[in-house]
Amino acid sequence: MNNIFSKIAPFIAIGIFLVLLVVGFVLFSYLLIFGAIIGLILFGISWVYNKFFVRRRPQKVNQHRSGRTIDHDSRD
Repeated sequence: MNNIFSKIAPFIAIGIFLVLLVVGFVLFSYLLIFGAIIGLILFGISWVYNKFFVRRRPQKVNQHRSGRTIDHDSRD
C-alpha cells in the first residue's frame, strides 16, 4: 500500500496544483472583468458630469506689467 501511494502521490499533487491554478486564473479573470466594468461606469459618470456640468472658472485678466527691474549683486 505504501509503495502504491508513493508512486501516485506526485501525480495527485500535480493534479491538485493544476486545479488550483485554473481556479486562480478564473477568479483573477472575474476580478479583471468586474474591475473593468466598474472603471467604465465611473469613467462614464465623470465624462457625463464634465460634459454637462462644467464649472465656469473666471478668466484671468492679463495685466501688462511695465516698469524697471533692478538687479543687484549680493556682497559677501
